[in-house]
Amino acid sequence: MLTETKQPTARTFDWGHVVSKAALICVYVVFAAAHVSALQEDGFRLSLVLLVAFETVMIGMVLARRATDDVDKSMMAVFAGLAGSFFVLGFRPAGSGEDVLIGQVIQVSGILLQLGASLSLGRSFGLVPANRGIKTGGLYRIVRHPFYFSYVIAQIGYLINNPSTMNVVVFAIGTGFQVVRINYEERLLSNNAEYSAYLKTVRWHLFPGIW
Repeated sequence: MLTETKQPTARTFDWGHVVSKAALICVYVVFAAAHVSALQEDGFRLSLVLLVAFETVMIGMVLARRATDDVDKSMMAVFAGLAGSFFVLGFRPAGSGEDVLIGQVIQVSGILLQLGASLSLGRSFGLVPANRGIKTGGLYRIVRHPFYFSYVIAQIGYLINNPSTMNVVVFAIGTGFQVVRINYEERLLSNNAEYSAYLKTVRWHLFPGIW
């Protein structure tokens, strides 16, 4: 008896995926160029170098992230993910042209936390709510979203050294979208039994002791 051999299903080319990455890279180039220009005018400023390095890592993680089918593709979830990650590209150099130590310390602390969170995440990082594997070790024992926490800490350090109305507005809106993003992520992942159990052991979403 002959059996029909199933042919592998060909994947359709995702133009939306490609266009979104291309647009992101374009915005990043404008952001990086503004900071490089400021460095040329003001001389070396750690806050500017760190933010560009931070966002370069973010871009790299986006380009290398793991694909998954278990993803929330609702318009608000996608928008919150994109805005939460990259609204910070609206930051621009400001202030006196000199950094203060406390801002540098806070920003470096955020970068170090990001490195620790990145090691915990691996290629499971993503922009929109999705199940790319449940993470409960490392910094995830302290807060449910350590990567987003480190992101906010680093941005606060940048703001201290680059105070402007525009930067404060960018920070506030971006952080607001992070909160929305977290709610969508936890709603999706709570369908997983392992994650539901994890939610009972780790109380804090983003800021330990606050929320």
